[in-house]
Amino acid sequence: MTKKYVSNMKKLGVKFIVLVVAIVAIFFGGRYAYKIGYEIMGNSPDSNGAIVNVDVTVPKGASTEDIAKILKEKELIGSVLYFRAMSRMAGNDGKFQVGTYSLNTGMDEEEIMNALLTNGEKREVVKFTIPEGYTIEQIANKLDSEGIVDSGEFMDAIGEEDFGYKFIKDIPDRNIRLQGYLFPNTYEVYKDATAADIISIMLKEFDRVFKEEYYTRATELGLTVDQVITIASIIEKEVKVDTERKTVAGVIYNRLDIDMKLEMCSTVIFALDKPKDFNKNKLLYADLETDSPYNTYMYTGLPVGPIANPGEASIIAALYPEEHEYLFFVLVNEETGEHQFNTSLDGHNAAKNQYKQEY
Repeated sequence: MTKKYVSNMKKLGVKFIVLVVAIVAIFFGGRYAYKIGYEIMGNSPDSNGAIVNVDVTVPKGASTEDIAKILKEKELIGSVLYFRAMSRMAGNDGKFQVGTYSLNTGMDEEEIMNALLTNGEKREVVKFTIPEGYTIEQIANKLDSEGIVDSGEFMDAIGEEDFGYKFIKDIPDRNIRLQGYLFPNTYEVYKDATAADIISIMLKEFDRVFKEEYYTRATELGLTVDQVITIASIIEKEVKVDTERKTVAGVIYNRLDIDMKLEMCSTVIFALDKPKDFNKNKLLYADLETDSPYNTYMYTGLPVGPIANPGEASIIAALYPEEHEYLFFVLVNEETGEHQFNTSLDGHNAAKNQYKQEY
Protein backbone atom coordinates (compact mmCIF):
# COMPACT_ATOMS: atom_id res chain seq x y z
CA MET A 1 0.00 0.00 0.00
CA THR A 2 1.60 3.26 -1.14
CA LYS A 3 1.81 6.47 0.88
CA LYS A 4 -0.11 8.22 -1.92
CA TYR A 5 -2.96 5.69 -1.63
CA VAL A 6 -3.13 6.11 2.15
CA SER A 7 -3.11 9.90 1.77
CA ASN A 8 -5.95 9.75 -0.76
CA MET A 9 -8.00 7.48 1.52
CA LYS A 10 -7.53 9.94 4.41
CA LYS A 11 -8.75 12.79 2.20
CA LEU A 12 -11.80 10.76 1.17
CA GLY A 13 -12.50 10.02 4.83
CA VAL A 14 -12.39 13.69 5.73
CA LYS A 15 -14.68 14.58 2.81
CA PHE A 16 -17.17 11.86 3.78
CA ILE A 17 -17.37 13.02 7.39
CA VAL A 18 -17.71 16.64 6.30
CA LEU A 19 -20.54 15.69 3.93
CA VAL A 20 -22.47 13.67 6.52
CA VAL A 21 -22.10 16.25 9.27
CA ALA A 22 -22.93 19.12 6.90
CA ILE A 23 -26.19 17.43 5.83
CA VAL A 24 -27.15 16.82 9.46
CA ALA A 25 -26.29 20.42 10.34
CA ILE A 26 -28.63 21.76 7.64
CA PHE A 27 -31.61 19.87 9.01
CA PHE A 28 -30.94 19.66 12.74
CA GLY A 29 -28.40 22.35 13.64
CA GLY A 30 -24.69 22.46 14.34
CA ARG A 31 -24.62 21.02 17.87
CA TYR A 32 -26.58 17.94 16.80
CA ALA A 33 -24.22 17.57 13.86
CA TYR A 34 -21.29 17.38 16.26
CA LYS A 35 -23.12 14.71 18.25
CA ILE A 36 -23.69 12.64 15.09
CA GLY A 37 -20.02 13.07 14.24
CA TYR A 38 -19.03 11.71 17.63
CA GLU A 39 -21.16 8.63 17.03
CA ILE A 40 -19.69 8.07 13.55
CA MET A 41 -16.14 8.19 14.91
CA GLY A 42 -16.84 6.57 18.27
CA ASN A 43 -15.45 9.74 19.76
CA SER A 44 -17.99 11.03 22.26
CA PRO A 45 -16.37 12.59 25.34
CA ASP A 46 -16.75 10.52 28.50
CA SER A 47 -19.25 12.50 30.55
CA ASN A 48 -18.65 10.19 33.52
CA GLY A 49 -14.88 10.64 33.53
CA ALA A 50 -13.00 13.10 35.72
CA ILE A 51 -12.34 16.39 33.93
CA VAL A 52 -8.63 17.11 33.79
CA ASN A 53 -7.05 20.44 32.87
CA VAL A 54 -4.49 20.15 30.08
CA ASP A 55 -2.14 22.81 28.71
CA VAL A 56 -1.63 22.64 24.94
CA THR A 57 0.90 24.59 22.90
CA VAL A 58 0.23 25.28 19.21
CA PRO A 59 3.62 25.85 17.54
CA LYS A 60 4.28 28.24 14.70
CA GLY A 61 3.50 26.76 11.28
CA ALA A 62 1.37 23.90 12.66
CA SER A 63 -1.25 22.56 10.24
CA THR A 64 -4.70 21.41 11.33
CA GLU A 65 -3.46 17.83 11.21
CA ASP A 66 -0.42 18.73 13.35
CA ILE A 67 -2.69 20.37 15.92
CA ALA A 68 -5.08 17.41 15.87
CA LYS A 69 -2.19 15.03 16.56
CA ILE A 70 -1.12 17.16 19.54
CA LEU A 71 -4.68 17.12 20.88
CA LYS A 72 -4.91 13.34 20.36
CA GLU A 73 -1.62 12.80 22.19
CA LYS A 74 -2.96 14.88 25.09
CA GLU A 75 -6.11 12.69 25.06
CA LEU A 76 -8.35 15.70 24.39
CA ILE A 77 -9.84 14.23 21.21
CA GLY A 78 -10.44 10.68 20.06
CA SER A 79 -9.81 11.05 16.32
CA VAL A 80 -7.39 13.16 14.28
CA LEU A 81 -9.51 12.51 11.19
CA TYR A 82 -12.72 13.73 12.82
CA PHE A 83 -11.09 16.91 14.16
CA ARG A 84 -9.73 17.70 10.68
CA ALA A 85 -13.17 17.17 9.17
CA MET A 86 -14.87 19.43 11.72
CA SER A 87 -12.23 22.11 11.22
CA ARG A 88 -12.68 22.02 7.46
CA MET A 89 -16.47 22.16 7.71
CA ALA A 90 -16.26 25.15 10.07
CA GLY A 91 -13.77 26.92 7.82
CA ASN A 92 -11.14 27.00 10.57
CA ASP A 93 -8.19 25.55 8.65
CA GLY A 94 -5.28 27.99 8.77
CA LYS A 95 -6.97 30.18 11.40
CA PHE A 96 -5.78 28.53 14.61
CA GLN A 97 -3.49 30.82 16.61
CA VAL A 98 0.01 30.12 17.88
CA GLY A 99 0.24 30.00 21.67
CA THR A 100 -0.43 28.02 24.81
CA TYR A 101 -4.01 27.19 25.78
CA SER A 102 -5.59 25.87 28.96
CA LEU A 103 -8.07 23.20 27.81
CA ASN A 104 -9.77 20.33 29.61
CA THR A 105 -10.94 16.80 28.88
CA GLY A 106 -14.58 17.84 29.20
CA MET A 107 -14.44 20.02 26.07
CA ASP A 108 -15.76 18.79 22.73
CA GLU A 109 -14.17 19.51 19.35
CA GLU A 110 -16.22 22.64 18.77
CA GLU A 111 -15.22 24.13 22.12
CA ILE A 112 -11.58 23.25 21.56
CA MET A 113 -11.57 24.86 18.11
CA ASN A 114 -13.18 28.02 19.47
CA ALA A 115 -10.47 28.23 22.11
CA LEU A 116 -7.71 27.74 19.53
CA LEU A 117 -9.07 30.60 17.41
CA THR A 118 -8.16 33.09 20.16
CA ASN A 119 -4.65 34.26 20.99
CA GLY A 120 -3.07 31.72 23.33
CA GLU A 121 -1.65 32.77 26.64
CA LYS A 122 2.09 33.45 26.47
CA ARG A 123 3.50 31.71 29.54
CA GLU A 124 7.18 31.77 30.40
CA VAL A 125 8.89 28.39 30.23
CA VAL A 126 11.99 27.25 32.14
CA LYS A 127 14.23 24.29 31.32
CA PHE A 128 16.16 22.01 33.67
CA THR A 129 18.20 18.84 33.33
CA ILE A 130 18.35 16.02 35.87
CA PRO A 131 21.36 13.72 35.36
CA GLU A 132 21.13 9.95 35.72
CA GLY A 133 21.89 8.78 39.24
CA TYR A 134 20.66 11.83 41.12
CA THR A 135 18.83 11.19 44.38
CA ILE A 136 15.55 12.96 45.09
CA GLU A 137 17.36 15.20 47.55
CA GLN A 138 19.84 16.21 44.85
CA ILE A 139 16.98 16.91 42.45
CA ALA A 140 15.24 19.09 45.03
CA ASN A 141 18.43 21.06 45.71
CA LYS A 142 19.16 21.51 42.00
CA LEU A 143 15.68 22.83 41.28
CA ASP A 144 15.97 25.17 44.27
CA SER A 145 19.37 26.50 43.21
CA GLU A 146 18.04 27.18 39.70
CA GLY A 147 15.09 29.11 41.11
CA ILE A 148 12.49 26.68 39.77
CA VAL A 149 10.90 25.45 43.00
CA ASP A 150 11.67 25.51 46.72
CA SER A 151 13.45 22.34 47.86
CA GLY A 152 11.32 22.07 51.00
CA GLU A 153 8.09 22.29 49.00
CA PHE A 154 9.46 19.68 46.61
CA MET A 155 10.26 17.22 49.40
CA ASP A 156 6.88 17.85 51.04
CA ALA A 157 5.08 17.12 47.76
CA ILE A 158 7.08 13.90 47.36
CA GLY A 159 5.70 12.64 50.65
CA GLU A 160 2.19 14.05 50.58
CA GLU A 161 0.85 13.93 47.01
CA ASP A 162 -0.90 10.90 45.52
CA PHE A 163 0.16 10.67 41.87
CA GLY A 164 -1.82 7.54 40.99
CA TYR A 165 0.55 5.65 38.66
CA LYS A 166 0.35 1.86 38.79
CA PHE A 167 4.06 1.44 39.54
CA ILE A 168 3.64 3.61 42.66
CA LYS A 169 0.87 1.46 44.15
CA ASP A 170 3.24 -1.48 44.61
CA ILE A 171 6.05 0.49 46.29
CA PRO A 172 6.47 -0.61 49.94
CA ASP A 173 6.10 1.97 52.68
CA ARG A 174 9.45 3.61 53.29
CA ASN A 175 11.07 6.99 53.66
CA ILE A 176 10.90 8.87 50.33
CA ARG A 177 8.80 6.28 48.46
CA LEU A 178 9.37 7.85 45.03
CA GLN A 179 13.16 7.43 45.13
CA GLY A 180 14.08 5.79 41.82
CA TYR A 181 11.03 6.96 39.88
CA LEU A 182 11.76 10.60 39.02
CA PHE A 183 13.11 9.90 35.58
CA PRO A 184 16.34 11.75 34.68
CA ASN A 185 15.95 13.87 31.55
CA THR A 186 15.76 17.45 30.29
CA TYR A 187 12.40 19.05 31.00
CA GLU A 188 10.58 22.24 30.12
CA VAL A 189 7.95 23.48 32.57
CA TYR A 190 6.03 26.70 33.07
CA LYS A 191 7.82 29.12 35.37
CA ASP A 192 4.87 29.03 37.77
CA ALA A 193 4.81 25.20 37.91
CA THR A 194 4.32 23.80 41.40
CA ALA A 195 6.45 21.09 42.99
CA ALA A 196 3.62 18.62 42.40
CA ASP A 197 3.46 19.64 38.71
CA ILE A 198 7.17 18.93 38.25
CA ILE A 199 7.06 15.62 40.09
CA SER A 200 4.05 14.55 38.04
CA ILE A 201 5.86 15.35 34.78
CA MET A 202 8.90 13.30 35.83
CA LEU A 203 6.74 10.37 36.92
CA LYS A 204 4.89 10.53 33.61
CA GLU A 205 8.24 10.25 31.82
CA PHE A 206 9.10 7.17 33.90
CA ASP A 207 5.71 5.71 32.99
CA ARG A 208 6.45 6.34 29.30
CA VAL A 209 9.92 4.76 29.46
CA PHE A 210 8.96 1.74 31.58
CA LYS A 211 6.85 0.09 28.91
CA GLU A 212 4.66 -2.98 29.20
CA GLU A 213 7.49 -5.22 27.98
CA TYR A 214 9.48 -4.25 31.08
CA TYR A 215 6.63 -5.23 33.42
CA THR A 216 6.46 -8.60 31.68
CA ARG A 217 10.22 -9.07 31.93
CA ALA A 218 10.22 -8.21 35.65
CA THR A 219 7.61 -10.93 36.21
CA GLU A 220 9.75 -13.41 34.25
CA LEU A 221 12.67 -12.61 36.56
CA GLY A 222 10.47 -13.11 39.62
CA LEU A 223 10.96 -9.49 40.66
CA THR A 224 8.73 -6.55 41.44
CA VAL A 225 9.16 -3.31 39.53
CA ASP A 226 10.58 -1.78 42.70
CA GLN A 227 13.24 -4.50 42.93
CA VAL A 228 14.17 -3.94 39.28
CA ILE A 229 14.53 -0.20 39.87
CA THR A 230 16.57 -0.89 43.01
CA ILE A 231 19.01 -3.01 40.98
CA ALA A 232 19.05 -0.39 38.22
CA SER A 233 19.87 2.35 40.74
CA ILE A 234 22.87 0.38 42.03
CA ILE A 235 24.08 -0.15 38.46
CA GLU A 236 23.66 3.58 37.80
CA LYS A 237 25.85 4.51 40.76
CA GLU A 238 28.47 1.79 40.30
CA VAL A 239 29.04 2.00 36.55
CA LYS A 240 30.66 4.70 34.46
CA VAL A 241 31.42 2.66 31.32
CA ASP A 242 28.19 1.92 29.43
CA THR A 243 29.34 -1.48 28.17
CA GLU A 244 29.79 -2.66 31.76
CA ARG A 245 26.20 -2.08 32.88
CA LYS A 246 24.88 -5.53 31.96
CA THR A 247 28.06 -7.17 33.29
CA VAL A 248 27.61 -5.53 36.70
CA ALA A 249 23.93 -6.52 36.58
CA GLY A 250 25.07 -10.11 36.08
CA VAL A 251 27.30 -9.88 39.16
CA ILE A 252 24.36 -8.64 41.24
CA TYR A 253 22.13 -11.50 40.09
CA ASN A 254 24.89 -14.08 40.61
CA ARG A 255 25.35 -12.94 44.21
CA LEU A 256 21.62 -12.86 44.87
CA ASP A 257 21.28 -16.40 43.50
CA ILE A 258 23.73 -17.79 46.10
CA ASP A 259 22.63 -15.53 49.01
CA MET A 260 25.96 -13.72 48.94
CA LYS A 261 26.02 -10.17 50.25
CA LEU A 262 26.09 -7.66 47.40
CA GLU A 263 28.71 -5.46 49.16
CA MET A 264 28.13 -2.51 46.86
CA CYS A 265 29.88 0.68 48.01
CA SER A 266 27.16 2.83 46.50
CA THR A 267 24.61 1.46 48.96
CA VAL A 268 26.83 2.37 51.91
CA ILE A 269 27.28 5.90 50.63
CA PHE A 270 23.50 6.27 50.37
CA ALA A 271 23.07 4.88 53.89
CA LEU A 272 25.45 7.38 55.52
CA ASP A 273 23.90 10.27 57.44
CA LYS A 274 26.20 12.62 55.56
CA PRO A 275 26.57 11.00 52.12
CA LYS A 276 29.98 11.25 50.51
CA ASP A 277 30.68 12.12 46.91
CA PHE A 278 31.10 8.67 45.38
CA ASN A 279 33.66 9.96 42.90
CA LYS A 280 35.80 11.97 45.32
CA ASN A 281 35.80 10.36 48.78
CA LYS A 282 37.01 6.92 49.76
CA LEU A 283 34.90 4.85 52.09
CA LEU A 284 36.32 4.01 55.51
CA TYR A 285 36.01 0.58 57.11
CA ALA A 286 33.86 2.23 59.79
CA ASP A 287 31.45 3.34 57.06
CA LEU A 288 30.88 -0.28 56.08
CA GLU A 289 29.46 -0.92 59.56
CA THR A 290 26.69 1.68 59.16
CA ASP A 291 23.53 0.00 60.39
CA SER A 292 21.01 0.64 57.64
CA PRO A 293 18.64 -1.52 55.56
CA TYR A 294 20.37 0.06 52.56
CA ASN A 295 23.83 -1.20 53.59
CA THR A 296 24.55 -4.29 51.49
CA TYR A 297 27.78 -4.90 53.42
CA MET A 298 25.69 -5.63 56.53
CA TYR A 299 22.58 -7.24 55.08
CA THR A 300 22.09 -9.96 52.49
CA GLY A 301 19.85 -9.30 49.51
CA LEU A 302 18.71 -6.06 47.94
CA PRO A 303 18.44 -2.81 49.87
CA VAL A 304 14.91 -1.80 50.89
CA GLY A 305 14.59 0.46 47.87
CA PRO A 306 16.39 2.36 45.11
CA ILE A 307 19.39 4.49 46.06
CA ALA A 308 19.07 6.89 43.12
CA ASN A 309 16.99 7.63 40.04
CA PRO A 310 18.40 5.50 37.19
CA GLY A 311 18.30 6.16 33.46
CA GLU A 312 16.90 3.76 30.89
CA ALA A 313 20.26 2.13 30.10
CA SER A 314 20.59 0.96 33.70
CA ILE A 315 16.95 -0.16 33.80
CA ILE A 316 17.50 -2.24 30.67
CA ALA A 317 20.67 -3.73 32.21
CA ALA A 318 18.72 -4.68 35.33
CA LEU A 319 16.08 -6.38 33.21
CA TYR A 320 18.46 -8.09 30.79
CA PRO A 321 21.66 -8.90 32.73
CA GLU A 322 24.67 -10.50 31.08
CA GLU A 323 25.02 -14.20 31.82
CA HIS A 324 28.46 -15.07 33.23
CA GLU A 325 30.08 -16.47 36.39
CA TYR A 326 31.62 -13.28 37.77
CA LEU A 327 31.09 -12.56 41.45
CA PHE A 328 33.51 -9.66 41.88
CA PHE A 329 34.51 -6.44 40.19
CA VAL A 330 36.99 -3.75 41.15
CA LEU A 331 37.89 -0.35 39.74
CA VAL A 332 41.15 -0.49 37.76
CA ASN A 333 41.13 2.90 36.02
CA GLU A 334 39.99 6.03 37.86
CA GLU A 335 39.94 8.16 34.73
CA THR A 336 37.74 5.90 32.61
CA GLY A 337 35.87 4.17 35.43
CA GLU A 338 36.78 0.78 33.99
CA HIS A 339 36.44 -2.32 36.19
CA GLN A 340 38.07 -5.74 36.20
CA PHE A 341 35.72 -8.68 36.76
CA ASN A 342 36.64 -11.92 38.52
CA THR A 343 35.07 -15.24 39.44
CA SER A 344 37.26 -15.82 42.50
CA LEU A 345 38.18 -13.84 45.61
CA ASP A 346 41.89 -14.48 44.96
CA GLY A 347 41.65 -12.91 41.51
CA HIS A 348 39.65 -10.03 42.93
CA ASN A 349 42.21 -9.32 45.67
CA ALA A 350 45.06 -9.47 43.17
CA ALA A 351 43.30 -6.86 41.02
CA LYS A 352 42.71 -4.68 44.10
CA ASN A 353 46.38 -4.83 45.07
CA GLN A 354 47.43 -3.94 41.53
CA TYR A 355 45.07 -0.96 41.60
CA LYS A 356 46.49 0.24 44.95
CA GLN A 357 50.03 0.14 43.55
CA GLU A 358 49.05 2.20 40.52
CA TYR A 359 46.97 4.78 42.42
